[in-house]
Amino acid sequence: MEGQVSNQMLKMAKADPSRLAELKADPLPALEKLKADAAEITQPVYMGDALLYRIAVVVLGSLAVIAAVGSLILVLGGKTTPEVLVALGSAAVGALVGLFAPSPTGK
Repeated sequence: MEGQVSNQMLKMAKADPSRLAELKADPLPALEKLKADAAEITQPVYMGDALLYRIAVVVLGSLAVIAAVGSLILVLGGKTTPEVLVALGSAAVGALVGLFAPSPTGK
């Protein structure tokens, strides 16, 4: 956690020249302000957006179902399934698993 806070503080200082000037002039008060700002940042903005995740799940799920149904139709028609269709279906299923798997750093 300390590494993440220090990285965030460094990014904040580099992004805002006035903060960098504050750090150079008087490091301790500016450092305390940066620590307070970094403590407020707990997660990215998109993490709480349920609509974004719903859209991603619907799109990836649809892609996986379309790939599976398309493969079945082609196989039943006596044709071989293109590798691109298999790759798209596999990628969609893998992405869905990635969305639902808990983050190793999250609690």
